[in-house]
Order: sequence, then C-alpha cells, then structure tokens
Amino acid sequence: RFIIMSTDIKRAYFHAPATRPIFIEIPREDREPGDEGMVARLNLSLYGTRDAAMNWTKCYTELLVNNGFSVGKANPCNFYHGNRQVSVTVHGDDFTSTGRERDLKWLERIFTSKFDTKTEYLGPGSHHQKTVRILNRVISWDDDSITYEADQRHAEIVVRELGLEAGRPVTTPGSRDDAGKMSAVKVDNALTKDSEYEAHDALLQGQEATKFRAITARLNYLAQDRPDLQYAVKEVARRMASPRHGDWLALKRIGRYLLGAPRAVQKYWWQCMPSELSTFVDSDWAGCKTTCRSTSGGAVLLGGHTLKTWASTQATVAMSSAEAELYAFTKGAAMTLGIIAMCADLGWSLARRCTQTR
Repeated sequence: RFIIMSTDIKRAYFHAPATRPIFIEIPREDREPGDEGMVARLNLSLYGTRDAAMNWTKCYTELLVNNGFSVGKANPCNFYHGNRQVSVTVHGDDFTSTGRERDLKWLERIFTSKFDTKTEYLGPGSHHQKTVRILNRVISWDDDSITYEADQRHAEIVVRELGLEAGRPVTTPGSRDDAGKMSAVKVDNALTKDSEYEAHDALLQGQEATKFRAITARLNYLAQDRPDLQYAVKEVARRMASPRHGDWLALKRIGRYLLGAPRAVQKYWWQCMPSELSTFVDSDWAGCKTTCRSTSGGAVLLGGHTLKTWASTQATVAMSSAEAELYAFTKGAAMTLGIIAMCADLGWSLARRCTQTR
C-alpha cells in the first residue's frame, strides 16, 4: 500500500522570508518612476546570499512541523508523521516521501498551498509513474521489485574525457596490485621496465593534473551508487594531491571498465519486513605498499537489500591483521548505528544485536 512521491519545489529560496536586512540595487526591469538613487530591501531570500539555504530550511521545517511531522534526531533533513506513517527526506528543494497514497495526496496539498511544485508518484497503479528520476538517479517500479540505477551520464562523460570510446573494455576496475605506488607495479598487465619507471613516476603537470582531479572527483561521486567502483576509485582519489603518469594509467583502467559496464542497476526485491540489519566487514592488512595502510571494506544489508557499501583507507597503520580487522569492525559498527538512527528518523525501529561470525 505504500508508494513513493517525488516533489520538486520550483524557485525554492524565493518562498523563504528574509531574516536580516539585505539591500540590493533595483534591477533595471523592476525600476519605477521615483526609484532613481534608491535601493531595495529584500522581503524573500535571494539565491547567492549567505543565509538563503538556512532560511529555506527553516521555512520547510516549520511547515512540516506545524502539520504534525517530527524532525529527525540523527539528520534534520528527515521527517516522520506518526499518525499517517509518512516518511520524508529532503535534499535541497527535492522532497522524497513514502506512505499510503491518500496520505501522500494530503502532503501534496500542503506543499502546493505554500510552494510552486512539481510532483510525481511512483507506484503499481495505472495512474502512477513506473520510472522517476530523483537527484538524477533512476528509480523504477516493477511487479516484483524496485530498481535503483546510478546516473549513467557520469560514466559516459568519464569514458569520453579519457578518450576511450574506441577502447577495449576490461573486466575489473582495479586490483590489489594497483594499491601502493601505482607506477611501480603492473601496467596494462605487463611489468614496467627499469627504463620506463621514471616516465611512469613523473608528476602530471598543468592541464593534465587538473583533468586527472576532475575525472577522479566525478568518479568519486559516481562510486556512491556503484559498489563495484569504490575500491579502485578510492585508490586513484588518494593520488589527487600529486598525480603521476602511473596514476593516470590506473584511472584509464577504470574508464575501460566503465566502457564495458556503463550501467549498474540494483534490484530490491519485495521481502518480508526485516527487524535487523546485517553488516559484513573485512580488511586488507597493509594493502598499500607505500604507506603500509590497510583498507576497510564493508556492506550493510536489510534482509536481502544492500543499503550501504564502502572501501576506505584506514587512518592508522595497523601492526597486525587482527588490529586491521578491529578497525574495520569499528567502522562497520559506526555505519550500522548510523543507519539504525536514520531508520528511526523515518519511523522504523531496528533491533540492536551483535553476532560475530568468521
């Protein structure tokens, strides 16, 4: 009975009253006789002013709270209406809500009474959309599941920026061999010769370094929704400060992987409501050959649904594999507690129980 509502508020900041005196030059098209030498005081928030986002947050928070919603304790962008069982999360001017259709219609009327909105419903009915875009992610409703797809355009842009449209795909975006000093290990599956070492170890200069950082930043954003990319992207992101030619080859390997796997769709099958999270963690002791730092990896599942995955370099050098596992376990516990808190913000209590398995 629960469906999803996506609401986009048009010109959101212009709905938020100004909270401090701000004066601007009157725009030419707005001037009237007698305005010569005058300035205007803003009644509403203007894009580009420091407190516009804060005023907008205050505006929609007051609206929701006045209509019975409670603000999330872990994240003030989450809201829950206990009587109507409506959960809302906000990102800027985009509201994503779930609940029964009649309750979502009620919420839509609240929004339209105050704001200029565009609303779409994702659900099983003939009058519902079967696919919507939320923050450029593609969410689809199928008979047996909901699917979630990362923004495909980022993969296409990365391949194009790297000039790999006619390249040859590879089956993995990176490997453990790429950790450490990338220029000193395998390149294109062939060991570098001593005479080639200096060329691969040379720093990228000027536009090359800027391009490396820009592509890596785009991949870092894409990796939020692509678990298959997270480790490889994490490794190239560590080189953003001083990228080298060998690091560029590792970046191109990710591009060749995206050439063969440009899309990733996660499928969330319908399932009975779980009461617990399952978190899996592991570590790669001293995987970085240069710093001897380990990598913590993990995944948080709700029943059969993957909610969160990560691959991150540990901040401390572990003296043993057991110590590296401890750091990985601690990060997994922190992630789990964070998701439990997020679910509580959205009106869903999960049990807290820890079981260790090997």
